[in-house]
Amino acid sequence: MASMKYYFAPMEGITQYTLRNTHRAMFGEYLSKYYTPFLSAPKTRKFKKREKNDILPVNNDIFPDYTDKIIPQILANSADNFLWAAKEIADMGYKEINLNLGCPVATVVTKHKGSGLLSDPDYLDNMLKEITASDLFTREDHPKFSIKTRLGITDDSEADKLMEIFARYPISELTIHARVQKDFYRGLPRIEAFKRAVEVYRENGGTADICYNGDINSIDDQNRLMDELKDLSSASEDAPGISAIMLGRGLLSNPALARDLATGSSTLTETELKEYLNMLYSGYETFIQEDRNVIFKMLEHWAFINCHFDNSDKCLKAIRKARSKGEYLAAVRNIFSTCNFIS
Repeated sequence: MASMKYYFAPMEGITQYTLRNTHRAMFGEYLSKYYTPFLSAPKTRKFKKREKNDILPVNNDIFPDYTDKIIPQILANSADNFLWAAKEIADMGYKEINLNLGCPVATVVTKHKGSGLLSDPDYLDNMLKEITASDLFTREDHPKFSIKTRLGITDDSEADKLMEIFARYPISELTIHARVQKDFYRGLPRIEAFKRAVEVYRENGGTADICYNGDINSIDDQNRLMDELKDLSSASEDAPGISAIMLGRGLLSNPALARDLATGSSTLTETELKEYLNMLYSGYETFIQEDRNVIFKMLEHWAFINCHFDNSDKCLKAIRKARSKGEYLAAVRNIFSTCNFIS
């Protein structure tokens, strides 16, 4: 899969700059983009401090190409709010800005944000018209405008109308999560509906690159996906199938997943995982004051990472019970020394 591109999906509260910087330092060679957790675009015209800190250049310029590789994602329910936030982000130098039409959480959807916008295609159509006609996205040095969406709210047949709308506008990349809002993250991805959505998008003249999103956690998952999408993948250069895969929970479980997918073999080593976890801890403790709060952040990662250890329940319990850095590090050393490591 040498020609396939891989992206790190936005995950609220997890894929912030500490994780992005750590992951890029160790495994970034095989990832083309890192998406930020969404930034809310409120009527107050002021980002939350936590959200703004996540995209400040000082927290991201450890890598000179961060304005290309890091894609800020905006959650907004109007063109005005989106454009205010997009201008703030563009002024920081970022070269692509993404509109979140995928978040399925009820508190977001009821505010007509995220996938909530998919319930009103006419409103969404007018919103996209206003965004893409704005000075920000028509000037000579405009940032790219991309979208992350789902197949609809309750029925994937809703995707037909949505794809017709998306095809009208100059979108640089369209990421489609192969589920509807009501699915949340449950059940199998709707691959046939995804294929249909891409076909409708192309039939209506859509030219954006297509990124697939949905439950790619292993080499076998990718192989099955590419077999199911082989008709799309063999399309002409003017209307290619998919050119990228967005990875989320799979990368949290296996930080080397993109390397595995690109090379076709399992590659994560025990030494790499130790270093990765140590770097994450060091990154978090630079701005989180108490040991226990740093440990809470690390437990978010252990919820995924624990799959690499056989018979680890007792050791994981010790990690969860740790109250100090010393206790935490001792518990981590114990799991690596006593439990069989699975790459």
